[in-house]
Amino acid sequence: MVFLQPQKAIMSIQFTAIFVELFFSAIRIMYFLHTGTMERVTKEGTVATAATYAHMFGSLPSCGRPTRLMVYDIHTLQNRFYLHGNAVASLQTAIPLLKGKIKLSEIDAIAFPDDGAAKRFSVLFSDMDLEIIICGKTRGEGDTRHIVITDGNAEGKRIVIVDDLVQTGGTLYECGKVLKEAGALSVNAFVTHAVFPKESWKRFALGGDRACFDKFWVTNSIPTVTDYLPNDGIFEVLDLMETIINDLDHFSSI
Repeated sequence: MVFLQPQKAIMSIQFTAIFVELFFSAIRIMYFLHTGTMERVTKEGTVATAATYAHMFGSLPSCGRPTRLMVYDIHTLQNRFYLHGNAVASLQTAIPLLKGKIKLSEIDAIAFPDDGAAKRFSVLFSDMDLEIIICGKTRGEGDTRHIVITDGNAEGKRIVIVDDLVQTGGTLYECGKVLKEAGALSVNAFVTHAVFPKESWKRFALGGDRACFDKFWVTNSIPTVTDYLPNDGIFEVLDLMETIINDLDHFSSI
């Protein structure tokens, strides 16, 4: 069962509960866990919906083995531990799609917008001869924060910035701007999940005020957004389907 739209997830859970007795095992595919950024509470009265959502999956009736929940590039890895009972996380990545594009390009460096992204994704590029560049936020005057390069050299490099998702894209833009100021020959971006609330992708499109990337690769994990991205030579949507089919047979946790 594939969840293409977050708002359809509850309906899909209800259908699963009805038909669960017909199957010996179950696999659910969520390209994008939309509650992944709500994994903690910073203010009383806020609901950590990542935990409640996981509880619903773990509470589904068992049809034999635990339900395998496939998620691509989940926002925080600890979200997998919210699943209990009859659900087991199967964490996958869309990075192989990017690596295929890198091999066909002149890209020779990977940049990460923060240390967390670097620790998580850099190991996936260990088989490629690429410069690793890490950016981070530093506090300026008052409460202002600025993006700086904390490790690596961008001068003369053709770079792709890698992260799991983009929303308004402020951090990606600031990171791209800093890399260009440091002498990068070209700067591109890749994210698995193009959230882009309120059509914020328009700012990165040709003619937008944040059009700093030569290429902006995203996957079709959120088709309600990516189906409307312009064919302007900047955005390119990578299809997850072949990756999903290959990943179905690679899971040893059950």
